[in-house]
Amino acid sequence: MRAWQRYTAIEYAKPTALAEEIAKTSDISISRARELLLNAGSRVRGMLGLESSPVALNSERFQFQNFAGLLVLAPGLELEVAPKFLGSAPGWREDFFLLATLSHHGRLLDQEGLKSSSDATSDLATLIGRSLVEMYWRNQRRPLRTYRRLHQKEFSIEGDFEPEDLVNPGEEGFDQQVTSFTRCNPYNAVIAAAAAQLAPVVPDAETRARLERVAQHLPRQSTPSRLKDQRLPSRTRGWQPTFDLSLDILRGLGGAYDPRNALAPGFVMQTWQVWEHLVTISIRSGLGGKNVSAQSGSVLGKRYAGSNSTELNVYPDIVGLIESNEGSREIIIDAKYKGHIERGRLSVSNADIYEALAFSRATSIKDVVLAYPCIAWEEQAAAKGVGYAAEFSRIDVEDVTIRALELGVRGISQRGGLKEFSSALCSFL
Repeated sequence: MRAWQRYTAIEYAKPTALAEEIAKTSDISISRARELLLNAGSRVRGMLGLESSPVALNSERFQFQNFAGLLVLAPGLELEVAPKFLGSAPGWREDFFLLATLSHHGRLLDQEGLKSSSDATSDLATLIGRSLVEMYWRNQRRPLRTYRRLHQKEFSIEGDFEPEDLVNPGEEGFDQQVTSFTRCNPYNAVIAAAAAQLAPVVPDAETRARLERVAQHLPRQSTPSRLKDQRLPSRTRGWQPTFDLSLDILRGLGGAYDPRNALAPGFVMQTWQVWEHLVTISIRSGLGGKNVSAQSGSVLGKRYAGSNSTELNVYPDIVGLIESNEGSREIIIDAKYKGHIERGRLSVSNADIYEALAFSRATSIKDVVLAYPCIAWEEQAAAKGVGYAAEFSRIDVEDVTIRALELGVRGISQRGGLKEFSSALCSFL
């Protein structure tokens, strides 16, 4: 069995000879490494619905675009792609796992688990495994039980039976159907299967043992054949985040590699969506949910095709209402992921300016803020951690003001990091 090996790349960083690096440090040839990387890109493309592969190859050098996360290339061989706003400095995995989980589930999972796993050698699969374990044992005070009709054979009569079975009982007792409040249910089957599937691919021995204990603690039952989102009964609602995370693990979260399933690329997300969700959640936290409208359409004009016409709508990421002693005012906040560094200088692209003007005209709001992430590999990136915010450009077009902000993200998984990010962003509104 191949020793566990992990390689790290950074989204949108300069192309590197990654296939050659893999060949030098493993038993895989350059051509095979190239094939594995390109196949992984195709899997990510299919999963995320991208128009083209996010793994670009040019002159034997690879660049990773528009996604980040964990890719399992082959058994024991994995690739981590760090988002451009985090880089590969120690702690980036904890930051990314928190942001990706926040983006996907709309809530924070296991902040204490993240804090306790800040070892520089922690990997994404280990972080996910630790979260699942901590969430499981935290809920054990109220076990996940449901009522089920179970078939059993007992000489003591406890359930429903057929009258003729009383005359001719079997060797093990009477055939009967019993209503039981049991842990044998589809929800626990998903959690047990997730722990069992993730354990073999977790490099950390302690986390692997804890996952195996979770799988053994639950009743043995068949692995669910269908993985569909479900709402748990109200009395067991506290288990919902654990169940949701378990579903994602079975769908490929954490990098469980199954060569029979080419559609399981691991734990990957489109980074622009992660950034957009982070900005939206931070604005909601700072201004209050009732004062924030996200992705609400506004009519910019009409589109004509022959004798037919349709409304032309635009959808700013966020429209916020800011209340103060002087009154209230509205502001547009748009999360931008690309295009604020050109030839080494901070700038706002013309396309972003035109889009901001369209938002302003459709909503009649004159104040627009464009929120960009700091690029982690640029100079002075270390000083631009979470809590950093700066206005780097201002554009005035008649009575419309467009302000461009750069925001630091590194270290957001630390205690209070999300609140610090939100406060820094909202201080410029």
